Amino acid sequence: MVEGMTKLAAVSQEAPDEAQGEIPAGLVQDRLLDAALACFRRLGGKRTRIEDIAAEAGIARTAVYRHYQNKRAIVASLASRWLAEDETRLAAIARDTGRSPAARLHAFLLKDAENTRRYLSDPCLVEVLDEVMKHLGGLLRQHRNNIRRHLTGLLAEGSTAGAFRGEPPEKLALAIDDLMSRFHDPRLAADLDKTAWQDRALAAIDMILRTVRAR
Repeated sequence: MVEGMTKLAAVSQEAPDEAQGEIPAGLVQDRLLDAALACFRRLGGKRTRIEDIAAEAGIARTAVYRHYQNKRAIVASLASRWLAEDETRLAAIARDTGRSPAARLHAFLLKDAENTRRYLSDPCLVEVLDEVMKHLGGLLRQHRNNIRRHLTGLLAEGSTAGAFRGEPPEKLALAIDDLMSRFHDPRLAADLDKTAWQDRALAAIDMILRTVRAR
């Protein structure tokens, strides 16, 4: 009997989720991402192991691999979640018909720049973003493509309303994104203190607005 209890205890320790019943994959993935972020903050990204993330999440180490192939895959998923949240906020600004197209464009461009700046306030986020920039560039390229899609829609709506110039919105969105690229790179954003950074961002946005307004 003692041997049976010992085996049961070992199973519970090795696979706590299985002992409690099956948990939806999406909830497990969210738990793992939250655990990874906690471990990155406590241990640093380089020192964090899959074992640490599993322990923090209360999930067996072997169960982690059902959802993520390795730690880089976890970093990619964590970054994707942050970037998707940024995109959702920008999409809401672009669709806010309670404001004029010009006001929305100003808010959109400033928020897009601020999204990058806010990662610099947390050393853990800086470390994760650095990993993404070095090894997961495709994520950032897709992120910029998604943002330009929202920007294109806003410019098209403003052009139809007579607020913006009648140039092709896709071409205009790409040009604006290129002009604002200095504020989308965390390494460049870190070169300026917050006040200087904001002054330069606002100056760039003001120049863009004066350029795209209908004449």
